[in-house]
Amino acid sequence: MTETTFDLYWLVVGVEARGRGLGRAMLEAAHEHMRGQGGRTVRVETSSLEGQGGAARFYESAGYRLVGVIPAFYRPGDDLIIFAKAL
Repeated sequence: MTETTFDLYWLVVGVEARGRGLGRAMLEAAHEHMRGQGGRTVRVETSSLEGQGGAARFYESAGYRLVGVIPAFYRPGDDLIIFAKAL
């Protein structure tokens, strides 16, 4: 994205494997890789309905903060939510 900002596009854990810390482990590994590449910021976009809001809760619990919302981006009632975190 920029010299020191990374976009995280996909982080998926199968329903049957959720709740075991796999998502957090993958996210931390991605953060470490980004830091190793000189990254200072990571940005994530998700749907307000993704996992009935579970994706947003996951990123917030990992220290991401809400930096933007585009209402009805995907369809009426389904907003684009943008999170960012300093690495």
